[in-house]
Parts: sequence; structure tokens; C-alpha cells
Amino acid sequence: MNLHHYAASAGFALLAISTAMASSVTIYGRIDTGVVYNNYGGDTHKPSTVSMESGLNTASRIGIRGIEEINSDISVQFRLENRFASDTGALKGGSKGDKIFEGCSYLGLTSKSLGEVSMGRISGIVSGSGAYDLEFFMDSFGGGTYGTGLTPVKSSRIDNMITYRSPTFAGFQTTLQYSMKTDGNEEGNENTSAVNRFYAGGIRYNLNKLNLVAAYEETDWGRNTTAKASTSKKVATLGGSYRFDPVTIYLQGQYFNGVNKLDGFSEAKNIKGFGIYGGTQFWFGLSSWQSMVYYRNYKVDTINGINHHRASLIGVATKYLYRPSKSIDMYIGAGFSRWDGQNSKTKKFTKDHNINVFTGITKYF
Repeated sequence: MNLHHYAASAGFALLAISTAMASSVTIYGRIDTGVVYNNYGGDTHKPSTVSMESGLNTASRIGIRGIEEINSDISVQFRLENRFASDTGALKGGSKGDKIFEGCSYLGLTSKSLGEVSMGRISGIVSGSGAYDLEFFMDSFGGGTYGTGLTPVKSSRIDNMITYRSPTFAGFQTTLQYSMKTDGNEEGNENTSAVNRFYAGGIRYNLNKLNLVAAYEETDWGRNTTAKASTSKKVATLGGSYRFDPVTIYLQGQYFNGVNKLDGFSEAKNIKGFGIYGGTQFWFGLSSWQSMVYYRNYKVDTINGINHHRASLIGVATKYLYRPSKSIDMYIGAGFSRWDGQNSKTKKFTKDHNINVFTGITKYF
């Protein structure tokens, strides 16, 4: 049975479940399609393009979530989410294209007094995605937008993850994560040095219109992993936001070390440096205008033996979202970024830049 048969079977199963348990199970999703113009310049000599793309505003997806209360304090919940490309219908199936629920797949137990524990495929706390994400409170786009480098240094969706999130005490809420094996396709047993393992911890403080975040993520590279840095990947993030009606201001700073690829460097022995990002979101009823500036400065130890090479990125992005209803986004946006890199074939250092302009529609359901 091929992947398409699996997907069809899963779809019928989800529909049957939702019909039988409509009071506790919900099918949800969003479809995002747009057109983007890209103009490239610099050493790489890429031609300008006009293309239809999925996910210019937000990733297209369909999912199912459910919850059942055991008593007044404890409940069990689950979430299964598929990501797809709306312009082609293709599944976004993970590193090998074999994950039907690439977006997330987890089961959890929640206590109103003690917090919640979830297990499965879950996004990291600084990933810009998922129920436990903290980038939402530090970036007007929720963790980056379309364009090269127009994003913080982030984690992603991770397999075999255990996540704990505490109740909120005096405005503080803590989230802890541990993955026994970040990708189920890796060779090697879980919880061993053969595979990549992930650790994370974050604290969010909320006081009315103020949100403050401190987060730390670390990946211990497994010995079987070929695309890895010379040291474990560490990303420390501080940031937050404050809403001065009708504008919300965002600010974020990062320190990173052990990164194996970034911006124009598709592979490296080590990338170490810092990033500063800031922006705004102006509100006009349901509609909004989002903007961010991204700056990174770092040193690269290259795969061909050049150490401490200085590199940087600077970028700016803006997007206007017109919302005629709570379930529709009609958007137009643009971005510019300039970044350093290394040609993967010649190993020569490069400087490139990109200007993009895009527009499209998102439908939520």
C-alpha cells in the first residue's frame, strides 16, 4: 500500500471519528495559496522568478484534535495534523516523505492543577509552530516569514518528544521538552548517543498586554548523523512583546552555537553568533500590518577547513492582512534580505540578496 492509500484511509478514518464523536473531536485546517515574485542578485546569479506557492502566509494543513474529560480536573487530548502544498496537493511528509501527520502527532494528559504532559511528534518551543511555541510572543509573524533568512534561528517539528507545560502561577508558565530521537528515520536506538536528542526549557511571563519569554534549546548530535556541527547545537532566546493599542511591539535576541547550516551556508562544521530581531504589528479591527527587521552576525567554521569566517545577514519584511471575516486572510507582502554564504561546489564565499513581493489568500476552517 503506497502513501496515497494511507492518506486516503486516514482521511476516511478521521471523518468517521469526527462524525461519531462530534462533541469532543474537531476537524480543522487552513489552505493558503498565493503568487510570489523573486528577484535575486549577487554572486550566485539566480534568475528572477514568478511562481504559485503554498504557505506564503501560513502553512496549508488539515488536522483533527479531540479531548475527553475524565473528571473535573483531568482530561485526555490528542492532535494529528497533516501538512500539504495547496498548489500541487503534495504531502509534506518529513525528511523522507513518509509521514502522513508531519505537522504533529501526539497524545496528552492535562490536569488543571498540575499542568499537561504530551508525547509524540511535537514542535519545539522556539519553532514558530505548534501548541507549545513561544515565538508567537516575540515575532510579529509568529516566527519568521517568506524569504531567505527572514526568521530567527529556530527548531522544528520533532519526533519522540515528551513535553510538559505547567499551569500559570502569578503570570509565569514553564514548558520543558525532551526528545529521545529527533527523527524516527535516524539509524540507532532511542536514548542513545547514536541518535540526535533534543532538550528545551522555556518560561513565559504574562501581565495584561506584556509578554516576556526566556527559552533554551539544545540538540546533542548523534554519532550516526552525518550533517552535524562539531559541537552540540545550543540556542538561547530572550524576547517579548507589548501591546500599545493599536500597535504591538516585538523584540528578540538570540545566542547560538553548534549550528550546522544557516542562511547561505548549506553545511558547516560550526556556526556561532548572535541575532537581534524587532518589529511591529498594527491592528485595524480584524486586519493588521506586520513588519520585522532581522539581523545576525556570526563566525563560521567551514567544511573545507576555514575557521572563524565572519558572516552576517540583514533583512526586512512587511505584510498587510485584510480580514473580511475571522476565517479569511487576504494578504500582500514584501521582503528584502542580504546574506553571506558559501558555494557548495566551488567552496567560494558568496554575498547574495533577494527582493520578493507576494500576494494570496488563506482560508481557515
